[in-house]
Amino acid sequence: MVGMCRLFGFKSAVLSRAHRSLVEAENALSAQAKVHPDGWGIAWFQGGQAWVVKSEQGASDSESFRRASAHLASNTMIAHVRRATVGSNAPNNTHPFRCGRWVFAHNGTLFGFDRLRDSLHADLPAPLRLNILGSTDTETLFHWLLAQLVAAGLDLTQTPDAAAVLPVLRGARDRLLARAAAEGCPSPVINYLLTDGHLFIAQRYGRELWMATQKRLCRDAETCTWADKICLLPVRPGNRLNHLLVASEQIGDEDRWEEVAEGAILAVGDDLRLLAG
Repeated sequence: MVGMCRLFGFKSAVLSRAHRSLVEAENALSAQAKVHPDGWGIAWFQGGQAWVVKSEQGASDSESFRRASAHLASNTMIAHVRRATVGSNAPNNTHPFRCGRWVFAHNGTLFGFDRLRDSLHADLPAPLRLNILGSTDTETLFHWLLAQLVAAGLDLTQTPDAAAVLPVLRGARDRLLARAAAEGCPSPVINYLLTDGHLFIAQRYGRELWMATQKRLCRDAETCTWADKICLLPVRPGNRLNHLLVASEQIGDEDRWEEVAEGAILAVGDDLRLLAG
C-alpha cells in the first residue's frame, strides 16, 4: 500500500495556535496519526525565523506533540504526520524540511525515485544539494522546487511575489511529470505545503486536499471585538481572508471545508489575498 502522510497548515492574520486542529478536534492530526505512525513535525515562524520540532515517533500517543501543539503560536504553521514510503523512519527523513527561511511538507510519492534522484540532484546548485541530509523523495523535491524558483530569477532570501511564484511552480510540476514519464515512472503524487512564513503555498496533485477560510461555528462570536473582521464572504481568488487552513482531511466542525480542485496551486501572502494558479 502506498503511504499516505497527512498535512495541516495555516496562514492567519493574527497570531494563532493549532492545538484544536492538531489534538482536540474530531479528526485532529493526532487521531489521523494512528494510521500514519512514522514520525511527526511542526514548523512555525517567530522573530522572522523558521523553527521546526519533529520526532520519528508517532504523534498519536506523543506527549511532546501535545505540548508543542498547545504552546506554539504563529501567523504561519505547517504540521505533518508521516507514513513512510521512501526513506527509513528516522529524524532526517521526518517532515517538515527546512532550508534557510523556507519549510516544506509533502503528502505523496515520487514513484521510481531511484531513477529520478540523480537527474533531480543534477539540477541543484551546490548549497541546495549539500543541505539534503536524509534519503526521502520529499527532501529532494523540496530543494528541487527551490532550485526552480532560483533559476527563474527569484531571490529566496526575500519573500517573492505570489503572482510570480505560481507560474514557476506550475511549470516545475509539468517538467517533473514529463521527466517521470520519460523515465517510465508512474505519475508522481505531489500534494505539498511550502512557506517562508510570509508566502504560503499549497498544491494539490494526485490526492485529496481541503481548504477552509471561514468558520462554520465561531466560538468567539459573542465576544469578538475585531471591528473589521471578514466573515462569511464568498471565497474567490483575489479575496482578502482572515485565515487559510489547508489539510489532507477535513478537521473538526468549526470550519467550512471545501475541496481544493485537482491540479490547483494556492498562494496567500501577508496581504491575505488568495491567489490560485
